[in-house]
Amino acid sequence: MTKRSFLAPALICLSLLGVARLGLAQEDAKVSNDVLTTMLDQGWRIVQDGVLQRELRSGEVESFVFGAPGFTWKLRDLQQQLQRLQKAFRADPTAELRNAIANHRKEIANTRRMIEIARAADAREEGPGKVSCAINFAYDASASYLTSSQGTFGNASASFSSNCAFSGEVYAYAQASVTVNGGPTTKTLTDGPRSGASVSASAFASLNGGPTCDSYAYASMTSNSLNPSSYSIASTNSQCPPVVTNPSPAINGTNYIYVSGCVTTTWTSSVSGGTAPYTYQWTWNGAAVGTGTSYSRTICSGLNYSYTTNTLGLTVTDSGSRTGSTSKSVDVEKEGSGSSCFAGGGQVCP
Repeated sequence: MTKRSFLAPALICLSLLGVARLGLAQEDAKVSNDVLTTMLDQGWRIVQDGVLQRELRSGEVESFVFGAPGFTWKLRDLQQQLQRLQKAFRADPTAELRNAIANHRKEIANTRRMIEIARAADAREEGPGKVSCAINFAYDASASYLTSSQGTFGNASASFSSNCAFSGEVYAYAQASVTVNGGPTTKTLTDGPRSGASVSASAFASLNGGPTCDSYAYASMTSNSLNPSSYSIASTNSQCPPVVTNPSPAINGTNYIYVSGCVTTTWTSSVSGGTAPYTYQWTWNGAAVGTGTSYSRTICSGLNYSYTTNTLGLTVTDSGSRTGSTSKSVDVEKEGSGSSCFAGGGQVCP
């Protein structure tokens, strides 16, 4: 899990400073030592009163909220997530989804309660207090596609550890959706909400299948000590590209040649897997003999009758430098011609 230690003092400092509306706090941000300035320097941006966000990478967003305006924003976000769950349930009504919806409604109810707590704190106009407290946070939320097979996954986690009387609440939600046999399939897991001075949460959902695919992961930690604040991270994904395999070549053509005089034989290649374009390397008994999509060999009779077993090999390399090889055993039966066999003039003696 990624540690974001600077957020721990951010949560405490924002609470102790009694900042209720970020819009009004922008003048404070001019103070170089202000934690708000630190967060802005770290890439956070002001979304609205009580809400900061930053994008870690495409599809992965961190959110920090405090005060009644911030928790009101979080409530709307959770309600949108609930609509997502309900839509998935209508398409694939599983007991797993029913349980996830129930847990998500609990998180929504807790957020409504936090709005009231924040409003009460604002009304009391609590000033800064002296608190000696250490809180360790560990958050992780990732949603992406599988690499070992076609499919998608969501992985969410949240943790909170306090050495004082501060209490935290954590919640994790992960969902993976794919298409299997032409129909939608969804897997959704939630953990929490749960609360305490030392809490943890984890939720992982993974499915194999084809497009249309999507996955989502959400992890949240809320502190209701002093002025309440909350941190969450959400990650979304809408890809499940097919896994690219190594090229698998095949040699098409005869495995027996009868020679009386001179005979020209051609073998062709076919390739599955990998990514075109391909390059080809043919070998005859281990010696390189050709580089095209097909290989032709002229064989002429020798002085005496002979019967040999030879190995025709083919190695294919795709555009991603992945390789695949195959071989074919080729028996060559030659009648004796009573004449010499020449290396030049198109005659070849294997």
